[in-house]
Amino acid sequence: MVQSRILLRELLNNKEFIDFDVRALSFDSRDVEHGDIFFALKGSNENGKDYISEAKIKGAKLILSEDHLEGSKVIQVNNLRNYMGEVASRFYGEPSKELKTICVTGTNGKTSCVESLAKLAYKSGSNCGYLSTIGVSLDGFDVIRDSVLTTPDSINLQKTFSEILDFGSKFVALEASSHGLEQKRLGGTFVKTAILTSFSHDHLDYHLSIEDYKNSKLSLFRDLNPEISIIQIDNDCGSEIYTELLNKDKAVYSISNKHAADFKYSFTRNSENRLDIELISIAGNFSFSLNTLSSVLASNIICSIAALTLNGLNISNLIKNVKNLELPKGRMELIKLNNNNYCCIDYAHTPDALESALKELRKSFDGKLWCVFGCGGNRDKLKRPLMGAIAEEYADVTVLTNDNPRLEDENLIFKEILSGVKEPKNVLTLADRREAILYSLDSADQKNSRNIVLVAGKGHETYQEINDKIFLFDDREVIDKYLSE
Repeated sequence: MVQSRILLRELLNNKEFIDFDVRALSFDSRDVEHGDIFFALKGSNENGKDYISEAKIKGAKLILSEDHLEGSKVIQVNNLRNYMGEVASRFYGEPSKELKTICVTGTNGKTSCVESLAKLAYKSGSNCGYLSTIGVSLDGFDVIRDSVLTTPDSINLQKTFSEILDFGSKFVALEASSHGLEQKRLGGTFVKTAILTSFSHDHLDYHLSIEDYKNSKLSLFRDLNPEISIIQIDNDCGSEIYTELLNKDKAVYSISNKHAADFKYSFTRNSENRLDIELISIAGNFSFSLNTLSSVLASNIICSIAALTLNGLNISNLIKNVKNLELPKGRMELIKLNNNNYCCIDYAHTPDALESALKELRKSFDGKLWCVFGCGGNRDKLKRPLMGAIAEEYADVTVLTNDNPRLEDENLIFKEILSGVKEPKNVLTLADRREAILYSLDSADQKNSRNIVLVAGKGHETYQEINDKIFLFDDREVIDKYLSE
């Protein structure tokens, strides 16, 4: 809870400051009111120092900047982004100290892990708020608002922690994106548990290299000093960080489908498009079923079970509640079509995620496999030909369409995807996403077959960004309308 009266010297831990009541914190000059502290952050496109005059006019009592600037009310602070998180944490009463804070990072799987954490905790009688790509929840059940960023800015992050604590929840789970970690949005957060779900190619439009991207993920474990680390070790990055943490005598636990691990699991696919799981763990051995055919989702759920178990919840209760666990929207979401064929909606927007989804469906359905996908504009271009090659290798029919082209020419995006395809003439391009989905559904939904259509890239999203405009669009609504006609 925000304290009713908080003084500057208490907030900044500096007795040299002349005290005044701090009303609020802001890094956006448009939000500043009388009595606020304004953080003049440097961004990729703008610099907060250009808005200091506006902040002063609107009543900011103090401006913090990384630049040395002359004038009253302006103080130079090094590493301002991290410092903003520390100040925000103190402003809201250090709420993450009172919560069992579980941070999840990884190229893929963050959302499904966070949401399964929260829902399993809720079903087991321990409310767990969450901050995910899909939204914000105070209890792990009801979503109170949509998310603007995967990992919120540090001020809103600490504010949300405070709301979750005031609600009475004991846990909080959140996605720690590479951007969020790189930009120090978790500064001031007391991390009880950190999880790495996966690591593969993504976000090289933002990060300088794959190594830079990897280091941003590792900073969660290296810089934020979690009490407990849980690592999926079936990828090279996971194996490396697990070894590194072990050598530093940290409390680190492993998850694996392939190797000896603290939580080792195996699975078989049953006739009901579910996975039967065998779990051998330091907390006991269990057999159970999951309402998914995705081994990737299974891994994320095992991470969730491990995290909650290591934070004091009874694993037997968690296992009992996992069978009918509602999975996140748009994550390997199966929909039965009219003629007993299927469609699958998945958020897969990276090469690794697309390959995993196609492989899973290929193993589960013996008919033809359609793949409908595109790539986002003004984002990592290097992954486009990789995803084209993957679709060609694993799908029988590839249909290219718009994802979120943003400000890019859709035809250039298609061209770059097709540059990874050996036989481009065999790939159908339908820019209109609705048309592409309907064409694929109509083609696949034939009698006496067991075909499957993967609609990839957008998952839970209910919009498209085209030419700097936002249009309402929901893959699921298009499919539902097809089924109703």
